[in-house]
Amino acid sequence: MKKVKKSIKRASPSDEEYTLEEDPIELELGKMERGSSSGESDEEGQRDQKQVDSNIDEMDEQNDEEQEAAREQDAERQNDLRKMYELSLLPPAAIAAQIQQLEKEIYELSQWEARELVRSKHLRIFGNCRRRANK
Repeated sequence: MKKVKKSIKRASPSDEEYTLEEDPIELELGKMERGSSSGESDEEGQRDQKQVDSNIDEMDEQNDEEQEAAREQDAERQNDLRKMYELSLLPPAAIAAQIQQLEKEIYELSQWEARELVRSKHLRIFGNCRRRANK
């Protein structure tokens, strides 16, 4: 380091202040001394950087998935609102017919579910139907 004269404009022009200025060569030497002489720290740094990059990639993917899920929910919400608006415009007779249609679909779905449960029981999909006594 070397001292450099720096004049400060004050009441008298003879007032001077000394400041420290670092030599660029000394800065480079200091950086080299701080670094490790072996390549281990470089390898560790590269591993750390790869880990950070992979974490950032995972976070980006997770953010994209969350945004996609939010878009899907918004689309479902819009469809629900549209359907509610359409139903609100129907006359009472049309609403009664709509209700009868839904009841018919519910009955058919419950019949289909009962058939599938019987089928799974016969195929033993959910395991042995007999319960064993615990000893």
